[in-house]
Amino acid sequence: MKKFNLRYTAFITLLFFSCTKSEFDEYEITAGSADFSNYVSVGDSYTQGIQDGGLHNEFGQQENSYPAIIAQQMGTPFIQPLVSGTGSGYMHLEYRNGKIEVIKVYNHDITTNDPAAIDYDFSFMNWVDTTIRYNNLGVGGLNVRNVAPQNSTESLEYHIYLGGGATAPLAWNGVSGQPISPYGRFLNWGDLSNPIEYVNQVKKSKATFFTNWLGINDAMSWAKSGGDEVSGSSALTDPLEFREKYDSILDAFKNNGAKGICATVHDITKSPFFTTITLEVLGKDVWIKEGIDTTIIRKAVPEDLILLSAKDFLSDGVGLTQSDPLPHQQVLDKAEVIIVRNYISDINNQIKAAATSHGYYVVDMYAFMNTFSSGITFDGVDLSPKYIEGGAFSLDGLHPNSRGYAMIANEFIKVINLNFQSNLQTVSVGNYRGITFP
Repeated sequence: MKKFNLRYTAFITLLFFSCTKSEFDEYEITAGSADFSNYVSVGDSYTQGIQDGGLHNEFGQQENSYPAIIAQQMGTPFIQPLVSGTGSGYMHLEYRNGKIEVIKVYNHDITTNDPAAIDYDFSFMNWVDTTIRYNNLGVGGLNVRNVAPQNSTESLEYHIYLGGGATAPLAWNGVSGQPISPYGRFLNWGDLSNPIEYVNQVKKSKATFFTNWLGINDAMSWAKSGGDEVSGSSALTDPLEFREKYDSILDAFKNNGAKGICATVHDITKSPFFTTITLEVLGKDVWIKEGIDTTIIRKAVPEDLILLSAKDFLSDGVGLTQSDPLPHQQVLDKAEVIIVRNYISDINNQIKAAATSHGYYVVDMYAFMNTFSSGITFDGVDLSPKYIEGGAFSLDGLHPNSRGYAMIANEFIKVINLNFQSNLQTVSVGNYRGITFP
């Protein structure tokens, strides 16, 4: 048992999280049958704490990732690779001409950006010390298929994607030698001739307890591209491959003697990125191009999901006539909606089966987020998946804000307490930052 005063806890080193806002009186933390002394989290952008289309920490956004909140309630040190300055760049709100506008992240691939667009901080090019053993192993852009390459070709491909060695223009920010995804540069990935796999990062962690929320990106990358890719980093991971590689992560934890919790994938099509722009809101017909490599052009129906990224196209008149339909990448058509929802069901079955076979428990985020989709109240704060006004999702419409991550942390904490007879306190969701208004 560990005596822990949540009100006055602080960590003096920058590498440790500094979540705030606990209002509980002093109490005795009981771990029950778990050992929280070395808690490690694995996952993708949700686990890393990405919000507003980037990784940033000006107001404790990254520090308040859901695993960091869980670790705070455990009373255990939790080292994260914190970014500084503007991090990778991020979306924000500006007040202009009597209204509030969403300003996108500065994009180096286009010639004209909004003057107020926020670019990456130079420090993000040389992020943090890769020799440190981090507790948060969440990596934005990570798919389950990336975690354990099955052959040398995959090993090289995934190293270039996560570790470095990509060539322009595919490399991050168009700089040859950079990875395609920059969010894993806090880990030592070896080099092109001797790459280090993600599963080896898990093995080296020596975790005593873990949370595993892998799988979101396996569905989300494909869906947010309008179902555009049949291969490559945005393709759906084959469910059998998903299971084999997911098992490899659980094997690594099991061999270390760690206990822990896995999580199912929520229905990402109910996120604001897919639900904000509707035919009802537009009040007019929208023409779309259906499917990949097809000449079929038709009017959108309510079952088609027009992506949040289509806003600029529609503002320019694209999609309002049959001769100039919305590009396929800006719509998840009704057939693709069925595909991704069935896919999420398939991989959730794999997650549950894998967890059961390894003796691990599951927090059903799919069920919880379905309940949340109709709105929910925490500590007197009303939250829903509505864009901006719902209060739980960030400006990118895909990732939660700090308040949403606190809500998620509470669900993990409830399942941990239930299965390990621990007494971790949930947090007051209303004490965490939601959308930052100008």
